[in-house]
Parts: sequence; structure tokens; C-alpha cells
Amino acid sequence: MSEELPQVLIVIDVQEGFITPHSQHVVTPLENLQYEFDHVIFTRFYNPEPSPFRKILGYDRMPPKSPETELALLPRDDAVVISRPLYSCVTETLLVRLKTWGVREVFIAGIATEACILKSVLDLFELNIRPWVLEDLCASDKGAEFHDPAIKLMGKLIGPQHIIKSTGPEASAGRV
Repeated sequence: MSEELPQVLIVIDVQEGFITPHSQHVVTPLENLQYEFDHVIFTRFYNPEPSPFRKILGYDRMPPKSPETELALLPRDDAVVISRPLYSCVTETLLVRLKTWGVREVFIAGIATEACILKSVLDLFELNIRPWVLEDLCASDKGAEFHDPAIKLMGKLIGPQHIIKSTGPEASAGRV
């Protein structure tokens, strides 16, 4: 009999600076959902000087240690928090943690669907780590016009079966 692998939730960038009327609906459900998983990782984006966000995009929000970079929810006591200055949360720190736990698939939720979530999901997929995107717990701080196409694109790139809801048939089948 094989041992069941731990279930891991990665919550991407649910930070004060990314909470808008378009994204605030994910905060409380994610704060509650984290307790349903064996492990949870929260990621935080920060934008140091210099960065491509500043130099190329002229985006100067989210400077290191600013109130904008603070998490907008309370992580559980054993949560891992990883900060990084990139779109992708797939850092060496994250990969070492997943390897230590023996993880080959993860559940992904958070903000922003069209940026950090999309890039992270594709990076995990290319490293042969199966991403399950919790569509209803992902959001764009810019609105559905960015969120919806990103979900559709991820379905095309990683398979539509990997885009699931946090409740419903997938949840009752033991996925979440």
C-alpha cells in the first residue's frame, strides 16, 4: 500500500497592495481554506530598486518592507512565507521545500491570475510538478477582463482538467 502524498496549498501574493474590489473576495476564503491542507506556502512580491518592473514598466509600487507588501490575511502558525522580487514564486526556496515534503502536485490560488499566478503555474508545470488552479480563489486586482483570459490560457497550457473550483465535485472527490 502506497503512502498518500501531502497536499500543499500555495497562496500567491494576497497582499495589501493587491487588494481591490476585484480581488478582495479571495481573502477570507483563503484564510479559512489553508487549514484543509497538510502544508501551506504564502508568497509575497516585493519590488526592489532596481528591478525590471521599475526600469522597463515604470511600476514603482510594492517597495521592500512597505505596508503594501504585507499579507492581507493571517497565515496559520506553521505556514511558510516566501518573499521574492519576480513574477514567479517558483524559487529555489520553494522547490527545496516541496522536495523535502515529497510533493509532486500543488494547489494554487491568490492574486494576480494574469501575472504571478500564470507564470508560477507554468514554471511548476515545466518542472513536472502538477498544478491544480483553484479558479474561484484566484483573482486579478485589475478585474475579470484580466482574470478570465488568464484562466482560459492556463487551461490550454496545462490542461483544462487542472482548472478546478475550491468547492463542488472536485472538492468532494478529494482534490481539495
